[in-house]
Amino acid sequence: MSSPQPDQDRRRAAIDWDLLWEKFGIAIVLILVWIVAAVGTPRFANLDNLSSVLRQSAFVGISAIGMTIAIIAGTFDLSVGSSQALSAWTAVLVAAHYGVIPAFIAAVLVAGIIGLLNGSLVVLLRIPAFIATLGTMFLISGLTFIFTNGQTARFNGKDFVWWGNGQLGGIPVPFLIFLLCVLIGIVILHRTPFGRYVFAVGSNIRAAHVAGVPIGRTVLCVFLIVGLFTGLGAALLGSRLYSAGPGLEPGFELNVIATVVLGGTRLAGGRGSMLGTLAAAILFATLANILNLHHVDAFVQRVAVGLVLLLALSVEGIRQRLFERWNRRNHQPTNPAP
Repeated sequence: MSSPQPDQDRRRAAIDWDLLWEKFGIAIVLILVWIVAAVGTPRFANLDNLSSVLRQSAFVGISAIGMTIAIIAGTFDLSVGSSQALSAWTAVLVAAHYGVIPAFIAAVLVAGIIGLLNGSLVVLLRIPAFIATLGTMFLISGLTFIFTNGQTARFNGKDFVWWGNGQLGGIPVPFLIFLLCVLIGIVILHRTPFGRYVFAVGSNIRAAHVAGVPIGRTVLCVFLIVGLFTGLGAALLGSRLYSAGPGLEPGFELNVIATVVLGGTRLAGGRGSMLGTLAAAILFATLANILNLHHVDAFVQRVAVGLVLLLALSVEGIRQRLFERWNRRNHQPTNPAP
């Protein structure tokens, strides 16, 4: 009989290439975009400009770390934009009266409470995540307008502003914090039982239930984590802008989800990469920066971002179909030799 070893080797090679693309594909695209941008837009390669790109990537990217965990678990949170606005306003207000550390703690606590609210709606009341977080988005947005009277809080204290605008070793502080968050995300997903639960729930929730995975507790913690990361990013953004108020960043939640999806995390759940999210956040910031350097209108920029996301999803869909076709072809039984 013919040996199945060659078929097994081919399948293993296909899986390896698929995983490599999932983890590093967007990073390769990012490098190519940087090379083309450096050649076609000379101002892009300026060190101050590159520093600005890295800094800008952090504000969406930090929240995207939490969202990556959520989408891997098969859920998502549409309220991160409203949560960001309220948390950033809280950070600026508290910083003006009590200092930097209480400001960051307050922002993280506010967003964490919102995350727990979302998790409770999904787990305890069994409301679908889309409906629950959409409702929370409007609720928090309305409360933010009520609390702030529609006014923007401002504070430009040097210690507070440094966190959003300072540098360490020539690298923007927000980006260094973003890298730390990526590392924390990797540890959570790949070095803890909770991380295994997240992948299990996202891959097959019924199988996870049969295997004894605490699904409710896992999903609740996922929403809490989304909130905590969003609160941290919001405090940094308030520090960056010296101010915060209602409608801080319209469409922020969609930018976060787009970053996660572009980074290779499957919307269906079960698979995803923190490094992919890191690269995607930098890529989005890079594209926005290039368009700004060419004085492209902000509305046209949103069209460009949408086209990039659609292209990424199309490539992901084609890649998945090719991989599934390869698997079907190579899982056919081998006929015995005559």
